[in-house]
Amino acid sequence: MKKTLIALAVVAASGAAFAQSSVSLSGTFGSAYQSYDTTASGVVTKNKGLSPVTDASIKATVVEDLGGGLKVTAAGQFAMNNSRGGNLTKEDSSVALAGGFGTVAFASTRSSDTAIAANVFASWMPVTSFYATVSSRAAGDVLSYTSPAIVPGLTLGLAQFEVTEGAVTSVLKSNILSANYTNGPLTVMVAQKATTGLTAAQLVTTKKNNTELAATYDLGVAKLGLGYDSATTTGANAYTDSNMTSYGVSVPMGAITLGVNGAKRGVRNFYDAGVNYDLSKRTSLRVAFGKMEGGNNAGNQSRVGILHAF
Repeated sequence: MKKTLIALAVVAASGAAFAQSSVSLSGTFGSAYQSYDTTASGVVTKNKGLSPVTDASIKATVVEDLGGGLKVTAAGQFAMNNSRGGNLTKEDSSVALAGGFGTVAFASTRSSDTAIAANVFASWMPVTSFYATVSSRAAGDVLSYTSPAIVPGLTLGLAQFEVTEGAVTSVLKSNILSANYTNGPLTVMVAQKATTGLTAAQLVTTKKNNTELAATYDLGVAKLGLGYDSATTTGANAYTDSNMTSYGVSVPMGAITLGVNGAKRGVRNFYDAGVNYDLSKRTSLRVAFGKMEGGNNAGNQSRVGILHAF
């Protein structure tokens, strides 16, 4: 009898421990007809046709309550789309520890630009207009800290991003100081970035510091966004020597949402617009169109299809 009670106690304890963990899956799948232009050596190629697997990704997230106000969150994201040769490929992964002290996280991901938050409309373009036209992304590893609320709505962040994902020794590093403030319908984000590891030759033309800003405001009838990114180089480059501004408008009207995004940096600029019609909370019909100028993907692009998010 005693052994039976002990066994039941062990099972109960195991069940309790298991109950403190949760696993969830999320992702997107879509199908569309799309077209876009690419430019190489002055030659424009028009790409168009059916895309049966668009923006297909799946993310697994595990959350464990450690007790005492501590929580661990681990996540891994994988994608399968035409740009990856139809293969299932790792996109992002992270592990974070959160508590009263804030959140410390390790992640394998890609660099980001705060100014993209101004593109508030959930557009669905074949080419990611923001990064293909006015900014860029790099794969890498990041260690970050996010504070608890300093005052209501305000959090601060510190991070170091090491370019080249998985490299034990990375020459280029970006140290990031950030702040996020939310008060009702208003959200303001700012990031100050300092790059280290630049060579003497690079320092002649490349700025060590740059500033990124974004603000969004939800009016109820519409959500508005405005962003800014300072120039990243000095010299005669009409692209990276110019400051960048970004914007977005999203207008919900029942099941229909209309919107437009855009940004401009020097000779490069883009806009994309569209209509999203929600068939349910997870599935929507989407029509998107836009234009990019001044980059390798200069030209028109469009996509019409169905997207399911889970």
